[in-house]
Amino acid sequence: MSRLKGPQRRAQLVAVATKIFAKWGYNAATTAAIADAAGVTEPILYRHFASKQEMFVAITRAMSKQTLRQWRELIAKAHTSTDKIRTIAREFPNHIRVNEDAYKVIHGALATSRDPKVRTVMKRHYLEIEQFFRKIVEDGQKAGEFKRDLDSNTPTWQLINTGIGYSMIALNLRQFERFSIEEAIEFILRGLKG
Repeated sequence: MSRLKGPQRRAQLVAVATKIFAKWGYNAATTAAIADAAGVTEPILYRHFASKQEMFVAITRAMSKQTLRQWRELIAKAHTSTDKIRTIAREFPNHIRVNEDAYKVIHGALATSRDPKVRTVMKRHYLEIEQFFRKIVEDGQKAGEFKRDLDSNTPTWQLINTGIGYSMIALNLRQFERFSIEEAIEFILRGLKG
């Protein structure tokens, strides 16, 4: 492996760690396996990340930033909250495919990790997603598009849980890809509109 500058090496290690975590799971992955797959020694890996946890945090933060940036770009031209939610739902299957390894890492850790630091970064990740969707729902309520008397927390988490469920099934049980996330989101939107 050629000698990379610090930021490039760090990015390379995150990419490799993402693949290793996706294949073996956070708990089973080792820094030795990550270093070997990256073509570096563990001491080189530890120059960039103090621990496996730090690599997981970097993966999750990068995924959160990328996802929210992509969703904001997608909905930039949408005029209503309904259109924003539909736009994200329409693009979500492709988003999952493109980011398959990162989603496997995040969902695997969500389902299996008991590590307090990993759980903390997961909470932060979902808090950012929650804030994003809550704003869309509340904007729709203010505009009279959605029921005003509904606690915005409920539809916000219905949207998030539908996305988590869809992505876990789509990534792990491909024969069930017939499930339409767009139809599921339409069901939630009908409830929002009353």
